Amino acid sequence: MLAAHAQSGLEHITHTTGPLDAETIDTPLNLDLILPRVAPTAMRTFLHFSISLLLLLFLSPDVFAQGQGNRHRQGTHQGQGRMGQGTHQGQGQGRMQRRGEAHNTIHALLSNHEAIERRVEDLPNGVKTWTTSDDEEVAVLIRQHVRQMKARLESGRPMRRWDPLFAEVFAHADAIEMTIEDIPGGVYVVETSTDPEVVALIRQHAHRAVSEFVERGMDRAHEPTPLPEEGDS
Repeated sequence: MLAAHAQSGLEHITHTTGPLDAETIDTPLNLDLILPRVAPTAMRTFLHFSISLLLLLFLSPDVFAQGQGNRHRQGTHQGQGRMGQGTHQGQGQGRMQRRGEAHNTIHALLSNHEAIERRVEDLPNGVKTWTTSDDEEVAVLIRQHVRQMKARLESGRPMRRWDPLFAEVFAHADAIEMTIEDIPGGVYVVETSTDPEVVALIRQHAHRAVSEFVERGMDRAHEPTPLPEEGDS
């Protein structure tokens, strides 16, 4: 009965006002003027509600479509957000993995420090070093470690931040040139700089840090490295 009364009222509106297009829908309707005058008050109220409900349900498909579109766009943005979050997580996991690999390499070298030989010669603008081992596995670790440290230096990813010398070396990373050459049993490395203060840091790192790590192993790694004294450059 609700649908019948509502449909009758709707047909009356259409007959009175003409076809209900988008422009008509956007224009407020005075249903009290359109409903038959002969209808009792209760019936007029009932028809008023019924016709309003039909107008909302059947004459506003664009509103429904807009709601669907909004939900679709919201889902798309949420999906994109999850994809972006996954990308960042993947990058973070990659950094953690590389950090873990570098730590494992350092630990293995310190544990096998007695199998490593090292020689350092000063240059006017830096140092040249030979670091080798007769153990093939240790030789692989040496090459791996030197390249890992070069990558950290070039990308500005410090290590041993608590160590005053390492902190200064990484703070001046842009002023350091480093070349690596594989040789039998290990690597030949040249580190140089055009800045005299950085040259002093390079030499201190070669003599008082790396060479001492090779000599004393894990015990030395737990100790800080002093900064070069004035005039050491």
